[in-house]
Amino acid sequence: MAYLVNRQPVPEALIREEGQRLGRDPRWDSIPEEAARTRQVRAAAEQSAVGRILVEQAAANDPRPIDSRLIETEVRQVKSRASCRGAFDDTAVRQWAEKHLRIQRTTRDMVSSAAKPTAAQIEDFYNANRDNFRCPEMFHAAHIVKHVTHEQSEQQAEAGIRTALAELERGDPFAEVAERHSDCRGNGGDLGRFPAGQMVPEFDEAIRLLEPGQRTGVFTTRFGFHIAELRAKTPPPPASLDEVRADIERVMTAMNQHQAYLSAIAALRSGADIRWVPDVNTVAC
Repeated sequence: MAYLVNRQPVPEALIREEGQRLGRDPRWDSIPEEAARTRQVRAAAEQSAVGRILVEQAAANDPRPIDSRLIETEVRQVKSRASCRGAFDDTAVRQWAEKHLRIQRTTRDMVSSAAKPTAAQIEDFYNANRDNFRCPEMFHAAHIVKHVTHEQSEQQAEAGIRTALAELERGDPFAEVAERHSDCRGNGGDLGRFPAGQMVPEFDEAIRLLEPGQRTGVFTTRFGFHIAELRAKTPPPPASLDEVRADIERVMTAMNQHQAYLSAIAALRSGADIRWVPDVNTVAC
């Protein structure tokens, strides 16, 4: 069984592709029963695949030519990615490139009517979602690091960091131990203040659960072995409208474009012959 869109079958491969894309949306997790969730994702994928076929047909039927220079640029890029040489037959790639560019143009036309949000709409969106706009949490930390290099093996680095840990556990001040053992000496290992996300993920994770004055045990990153001490932590403050205005505008513009796209798809559907048939091979022309 399959859909026919203006007598063109919707390939099962396209439906599966749309199902994989749509299935990543976390909103489906609200459907607890797996069988029901699978059925609904499948139904949404079928409708999305029908929409893609409609767009392809509209693009193919557009009488406007595609600039040959754009096609040649696409062909060169495809050949470059595939590391193709001069004997490569460009015909199929050129046909694909023209189809691809036609679909891009049609999609742009479909969303061209989408309005950009006004300043007042952006401000209203910010006020309605103010709690979701936060600057990064700030940390002040110090660390001791032993790098793994050609000159210092993993075993040597780990031995060095274990020696530092033993001195910390017997009560030696962190800054003094850092100056004696860290491969980044200076300022007692103090890293100053920095926002969450600036350090490598393993470092962020190691200090995030600490309270000021606490330190980690030994942990590793791609740089080697570390011990970190948290000096201060500042909760994430609210972001100002000016700080997030551009992000809000992008999100709202994308939302408006999506609605314009859905409206254009609905218009294409209204003029199309869309049928669900038991076997596309038995359908009479």
